[in-house]
Amino acid sequence: MNSTLKSFILDSLAIILGIFITFAFQEWIDRAHDRKEVRSALWLVRTEILTNLEDVNTLRDYLKQERASAQYLINHRNDLDSCPVDSVQYHSGMILAEVNASVSNDALEMLKSSSLFQKLGNSLLAMKIIRAYDSCNLIMEMVDDHITARNARFENSINENNVNKISTDGGIDIPEFIRTDYGLYSMKWLANQIIIEQTSDISDVDEALKSIDDYIRRH
Repeated sequence: MNSTLKSFILDSLAIILGIFITFAFQEWIDRAHDRKEVRSALWLVRTEILTNLEDVNTLRDYLKQERASAQYLINHRNDLDSCPVDSVQYHSGMILAEVNASVSNDALEMLKSSSLFQKLGNSLLAMKIIRAYDSCNLIMEMVDDHITARNARFENSINENNVNKISTDGGIDIPEFIRTDYGLYSMKWLANQIIIEQTSDISDVDEALKSIDDYIRRH
């Protein structure tokens, strides 16, 4: 092999090797960038899931108090006038509290609308994340249905025969309301609701958070 041909072959190999190294290095850079993007997105999802979980726990705390307040009013139905005024007002307020139940899913939508879900490379983790949001949504829907049913029950109790007795300033006077048969029935309905037990399963949320932490730690 003459020197010219040998030099040509070596130069060609050097160029090919250089191109290969350049593409390999660029691919490594792209993968590193993708991993960084995925980790950032997962942190946002993790934060959003935790926020939703806090909201779920807050709602469940309210539901526990709502049930306890209903029981308090039942127990003191015949002697509310002798109970501390602030206690009666507190428990009445709990029964009539306005409650808004909703789930934030902005981070999830961002993850789904981009190509980051595919870049996760972990379909099981993706499913766990979706199930966590679905679980929070289901709990919120159950709470919302409960509040809607509760409010409808109270609103339907007012008619032209009792409006002057149990309604004041457009609202329901709970101490007067519970002295009626329907009022007592409604409070017993509240006191015996199992909405707290129905909304207690957050295993999908816990599993998603654990899996996100494991993924971020490995990547």
